[in-house]
Amino acid sequence: MTIELSGKKRLIYWSAFLVLFAGYPLFTHFIERSDTWLLFSAYASLWILSLPGLLIHGPSSVGASIPWTWDFIVGLGLRLSLMFTLPNLSQDIYRFLWDGHLVAQGISPYLFTPEQLITTEQWLESVPENASRLIDKMGPLSAGNHSNYPPITQWIFALGHWLQIKSITGQIAVLRLTIILADLLLFFVGRLLLNKLSLNPKYINWYFLNPFVILELTGNLHFEAFIALCLVGCLWLLIRGAYLWAGIALGVGVGIKLIPLMFVPLIAAYLLSQNQWMSQNWSKASSGKNIQTLGKFLSGLLICIALFSAPFFDTVGVFNYAETTRLWFTKFEFNASFYYFFRWLGFLWKGYNLIALFGPLLSGISVLIILYLSRLVWLNRCSLIAAMMWTMLLYLLLATTVHPWYWTTVLILSIMTKSRIGLIGSVVVFLSYSAYQALGVDEKPIWILIEYGLIIGFALFEWSDFRRQRLPQPCQNS
Repeated sequence: MTIELSGKKRLIYWSAFLVLFAGYPLFTHFIERSDTWLLFSAYASLWILSLPGLLIHGPSSVGASIPWTWDFIVGLGLRLSLMFTLPNLSQDIYRFLWDGHLVAQGISPYLFTPEQLITTEQWLESVPENASRLIDKMGPLSAGNHSNYPPITQWIFALGHWLQIKSITGQIAVLRLTIILADLLLFFVGRLLLNKLSLNPKYINWYFLNPFVILELTGNLHFEAFIALCLVGCLWLLIRGAYLWAGIALGVGVGIKLIPLMFVPLIAAYLLSQNQWMSQNWSKASSGKNIQTLGKFLSGLLICIALFSAPFFDTVGVFNYAETTRLWFTKFEFNASFYYFFRWLGFLWKGYNLIALFGPLLSGISVLIILYLSRLVWLNRCSLIAAMMWTMLLYLLLATTVHPWYWTTVLILSIMTKSRIGLIGSVVVFLSYSAYQALGVDEKPIWILIEYGLIIGFALFEWSDFRRQRLPQPCQNS
């Protein structure tokens, strides 16, 4: 019996979904991050099975003709299949649960490290009942440092405790549900933004059906889903002229993680450039209007930051938070690219690790890049979204620590442009898990070279096109 082409497409699409629906929980239950070859093979299999929803170009591709409602149902179903599983690639969740317990009791998580709490008699009643297990699972690095998660994230951590859920699995399910809800909202807002940018709304599949996103965010409970939502929401509101709300949206993102702060100069340059390059009759009136627009955006941003920071404001807590954040630039290192080259030069020069020098130096270069791209946006030589994407990409290439889930921001921003670097990166960044061995972390240079060789090579290819862009509208698609 011959099946029509449309019938074949439906069969392929739903068959892949059913296998993935079983595959994701199996991946979580039976694969350890130290099982390198098994991990990579399973990850590659998930990508192959996801292709019917990801291949959206050409009349013969399955994904191009599938209704968006099916994509939504599949993406939701795959996330729900992980609802009651434990993260298998990251132990961060155990620090989340620890911080959430403290917040639920009215204790600032920025005041004490877990090790300090369990060794101080007057605070023993404040620690979780399963404190020893949480500390053992989160590892000595996390247990020995103050929390570096911003306030809004801390409130999310506390949800399970406020709901009086005792089991770790139940508390994890609550946190996972918030991430799923963020992704569901992003699916719809992302389609709206893509339509506004005259791009195929199916591109949102590259986020929503992406195995990297499903595993790292829903599966391993990383809150970059909220960052992606806040950025897309901010951009959508900017285009609609809702500048105050755009500032609030970005402020919420800062309350989840500090990363969105790096986009403030770019957005400011975009707002100040409005109408400036449309004609030669630019006047003081239009300049004043642009400043008012920027003022609305910054007001929303600052008010939001002030409101979510106020309950946690404490001189000691602020100092501890700043010190922990500083460690990411002066002490911690993982899956870096250019930094490892400079570290190698440092060993040749001084004979020891110069991260305390090179970390801040590379961060300073990132600041210069942000200013340079802000100038391009202000001169209307590139789109705001493309500049944001390149800012995040170059920041990660210069960072001393790059965990796989950090790539989410590049992915979502690249989807809103003609770039494919985010999609490429979401595949190869998983190679960083080769560093995890049964006895600890041991990074393999060959895997890092392959990972960043592919990313940098493709980035250079796209940069040449980016340099040729000259757009009349700074927020239009690049």
